[in-house]
Amino acid sequence: MMRDYRGHRDEVQGSPHFFLPDGSDVHNPGIGLRWEGDPGAGYPVVEDDDPGAYDALARRALG
Repeated sequence: MMRDYRGHRDEVQGSPHFFLPDGSDVHNPGIGLRWEGDPGAGYPVVEDDDPGAYDALARRALG
């Protein structure tokens, strides 16, 4: 895991951030959010939550 992180550290947006074998990547799968408040001092507000997102990612990764 750490070898993969070091190889992509400039691309990682946060956790979880998945890099798939087909070269695509997904940050916060299944979560849609927006920011409230002042830039740099605000907070995220979750607007969407798709619990099936991880199943879909696993199917996609297995291709």
